[in-house]
Amino acid sequence: MFTLYHGAVAASSLKCLLALAEKSLTFQSRYLDLAKFEQHEPWFVALNPEGQVPVLEHDGRVICDSSAINEYLEDIVTGAARLRPLDPYQTALMRRWNRYIDEHVMESVSMHGWNLFMGQITRAIEPDRFEALIQRIPLARQRAKWRASREGFAPASLAGALEKLIEAGAAIEKQLTKTAWLAGSDYTLADVNLYAVAGRDLPLLFPDMFTQERYPRLFEWMARMSARPAVTAASEVKLNEINF
Repeated sequence: MFTLYHGAVAASSLKCLLALAEKSLTFQSRYLDLAKFEQHEPWFVALNPEGQVPVLEHDGRVICDSSAINEYLEDIVTGAARLRPLDPYQTALMRRWNRYIDEHVMESVSMHGWNLFMGQITRAIEPDRFEALIQRIPLARQRAKWRASREGFAPASLAGALEKLIEAGAAIEKQLTKTAWLAGSDYTLADVNLYAVAGRDLPLLFPDMFTQERYPRLFEWMARMSARPAVTAASEVKLNEINF
């Protein structure tokens, strides 16, 4: 039995929801409202000491980190749709792209997203309550991120993140002129990763910069991704509130 503890259908949570959907796996959806800091409740920190989603629970075992979860699913569910190439070279390319997305794309998209959207939520919380909520966050870097969302991220940090995204967009566009999918001829976890953390967000966050005219192959790839039944299924996952 699989249980996925996740936030809204976006970013790292969507990454694992997509993998589960691609493999047609039945699982229990356990939704946490991140804007209400439910991921920092003691019961959840007992599952993941970092207080972050997603978390997969399977047969009494707990796996944290979205990339680790998706690789775990590949290892134990071998009869379903493959999301990791059989060829070792293509697997290496897939893992390289996953690392690149995690380090150069996800954090940069997240910073701009938090600056625009999470700031509205955190600024609406009374100062004393906000400080109490912050103190429950296990990781110092996450406490800093929540504070920055309330105060506004430094312009230099936002500019640096945007520069990384422009470089990433060029690299991805170049790759997609050579291969149908990010890591080669096969649809893989690298495509799942990119779509989840940036596939829909780049045009939304930067409509004047990430356009179809500038990135035709990326937009064509996004259209193919959006048309996949698993993407529809993952996007429609029922958000079951957790009550303990």
